[in-house]
Formats: sequence, structure tokens, C-alpha cells
Amino acid sequence: MVSVIIPTYNRARFIEEAVDSVLGQTYPNFEVLIIDDGSTDATRDLIQRRYGSDTRVRYIYKENGGVSSARNRAFPEARGEFFAFLDSDDLWHPEKLALQLEGLRLTPQAGMIWSDMAAIDGAGKVLCPRYLTVMYENYVRFPDKKDLFSEETKTSYGSALYSGNIFSQMVLGNLVHTSTVLLRRERALQTGIFREDYRRGGEDYDFHLRACRLGPVAFTDAVTIKYRVELEDQLTNKDNHVAMAMAFLSTLLRTIENERAQIKLTDTEIEQCLADAYAWIGRENLALGRVVEARKYLMMSFGVMPWQTQNRKLLALSFAPERLGAPIVKILRHARRLARTRR
Repeated sequence: MVSVIIPTYNRARFIEEAVDSVLGQTYPNFEVLIIDDGSTDATRDLIQRRYGSDTRVRYIYKENGGVSSARNRAFPEARGEFFAFLDSDDLWHPEKLALQLEGLRLTPQAGMIWSDMAAIDGAGKVLCPRYLTVMYENYVRFPDKKDLFSEETKTSYGSALYSGNIFSQMVLGNLVHTSTVLLRRERALQTGIFREDYRRGGEDYDFHLRACRLGPVAFTDAVTIKYRVELEDQLTNKDNHVAMAMAFLSTLLRTIENERAQIKLTDTEIEQCLADAYAWIGRENLALGRVVEARKYLMMSFGVMPWQTQNRKLLALSFAPERLGAPIVKILRHARRLARTRR
């Protein structure tokens, strides 16, 4: 059985579609745990009216504590041999569970599997049919999945299936999107809970990095979900970017301190990763017009790797007067759009 964990907060307009995408799976043996993180909209009434008589669906209400708190609340309730996560504004394709369970049967050494995803807007329009490598820039380092994984096979669905130990590669940046994930129960419980102090992003990377540290994982190169972007309280919202960058740096520093012997990267590669992490925080502050904070972290980036060239223009921009913040923002956003278009 698969325990599907759906945290939600004020998502009454989307959650019915999300839950229905689970109930419509071609693989039938699952339970749905809806963890309502203190919603103040019509979520409770909708769930009780729509699914109150469905024994596959369990609704649990808790005081607001953030998405990590909601997911963690589900762990002791979950009865399945596998754990899956679905955010309440996302959708699964009907074969999602069947495909990934087959993937784990074909790679018995893997404790976790994930997949690609499509990006949709609030109305369900597809914005990007293959969004995983767009959202997670670490994939730029691994243009071919064979550069990332040591084993390759195929599923009966025709999708490529890769597996291997990628902990060191994950140290460089996230590669895993939570709503696409399926974990064996043992791997999930060994990984531990989601960090509840990362309230505005970064908890997913921390969790998946720890899952990868425990052993091999798998990836199926198929689109199994529709990921909703551009919602105003979502991680894709620019106001959360600084918090996400800070959380990444915190996870990175802690991992290097505690797991350096297990990380198969050179000192130079780790220094580059740290320099990039400080520069990321600087770049996001600069994009918000916070030039003093931007300068601080860009200087820290150059303190780790003084000879780098890629962030010199950003550092120069950080010395511009505060009143020039708006033009700086426009330049950076235009450059980001161009980069994504080229990818």
C-alpha cells in the first residue's frame, strides 16, 4: 500500500482536483492522508462533503505550522509500505504510482524514486512540458542522465529508468521535486522528518539530500505530475527566493561539516559550491533592491573563491546607489528570462 500525504493550507479551489488525481490512479492500493494545516477557507467542509464516505481518504486538521509540520504530522499516521507526497495544488497523471512502483521493483537497491514534471498555471494551462531541469539548475551540470546515474534500464511504459548513489551530486544542488517522489517506508523513516524551521522554502532539498545520503535512488525520465506555478504564496514567488537561498546555504554548511568524508567532491568543487551559494543569496537580495545585503553576501562569495569571474558584474551592481534598485531589478529579471528561454 502507498500512503499519499497531502499537506494543505487554504487551497479549497485546488485540493479537490489534487485528491481526485490520486483516486484516479491505475494502481488501486493506496490511502490518502490530507493534513489541513489550519485552513480558514472552505477546505474542511469541501473534504467532508466530497470524501467523507470514502474509506481511502483520511482528513486530519491541525493548527498552522507550515508545510513541514503538516507532512511530519502524517508520518505516524501512514500505514503504507511506500510514502508519496502531493502538494494540494498539484496533480498526478493516472499512471504515476504504477510507473514508479515498477521502477522500484526494477531497482530493488533504490530507496526513493522521482520523475520529471510539467508546469501549469492557476487555470491548468501547460506552461512548460518538461519543467524539472528548468526549475532545478543543478541539472545543468549533468546534461545527460548517464552523467548522474550509474545504472540505466527501461520501464514497461517506455520511459528510461536510472539509478545509483547521487549523494555527492545532490550536495551541489537539488535535483528532486517533492510531488514527484515515492519512497520506501524504511527509507522515509530513516531519513527523518522535514525541518520545521525552514518555513519559506528549502525543507524539501534538506529532506531529499538526507534520503540520498542513505543509499541509491532512482529516477524515471517521464512526466508524472502537473506542477502549478506562479501562485502568490508559493515558493516560485520572488519574495521567497532569499529564504530559499539562505536555507540552501544552511543545509550545505551543515552537510559539509557533518558528512565531508562521504562527499566525493574535491575541495575546489566544494569551494565553488559555497561561493555559488553565497552569490545566490546576494543575487536574490539584489533583485529585490537590497543592495547592502547583496554586497555582503557577494563579498562572502569572493572570500571563498577570490579568482571567480562570473559574479563580478553583480558585485559592481551592489555598489550602486539605493535609488538604482529598480533598474537593477529589471536588468536581472530580463537576464533570468533570457537564460530560461535558451534552456
